[in-house]
Amino acid sequence: MQERTPSAGTLTPVDATRAHTDRVVLLPLAAAVVVAAAIVGWLVLGNRGPATPSNVAVGPVLVSAGQLTSASHSLGRPIYWAGPRDDSSYELTVTAGGRAYVRYLPRGVAAGDSRADFLTVGTYPGAQAYENLKKVSTGPAVHSNLLDGGGLLVAPKRLPKSVYVAYPNADYQVEVYDSMSGAARRLALNGLIKQIR
Repeated sequence: MQERTPSAGTLTPVDATRAHTDRVVLLPLAAAVVVAAAIVGWLVLGNRGPATPSNVAVGPVLVSAGQLTSASHSLGRPIYWAGPRDDSSYELTVTAGGRAYVRYLPRGVAAGDSRADFLTVGTYPGAQAYENLKKVSTGPAVHSNLLDGGGLLVAPKRLPKSVYVAYPNADYQVEVYDSMSGAARRLALNGLIKQIR
């Protein structure tokens, strides 16, 4: 007896079982995506409850300047950025350890783009951040500058695309990265790296 070959568009028992299995596997994945979206929305769009725990990771997600402010309030600690830019979208990422990154993407670039071509300002929580940065602020391997408000800028000569900033009595350090050599240092020296308010 010859087995019938199914016609196009007809499900065989194996295909039907595979389709059912695919639905069973995709349902938990879809539920996880919905839960993740709810957490992102709660954090970024303005939670009015207590501060978000530092072990909640968010993003990368595109946000408005107002949503960056809401996220900073929700976290209960500062997030730094390089100010508003008309030609850019803002991407926010908050790690499980509480680090917050604001990345400036050209309009039309999707959140999570893997290229390292974009201005990024990271805010890192850490006790004695100023004292720790001060310890590495001297010597021939770095450029150091005092900033308004008592801030300290340290620019490692071997990493000309990144600078580090800290302020007295503040438990966080700020890193500014720009793919153009020297640009991050110029931004910090010109007072353009500020706390989101």
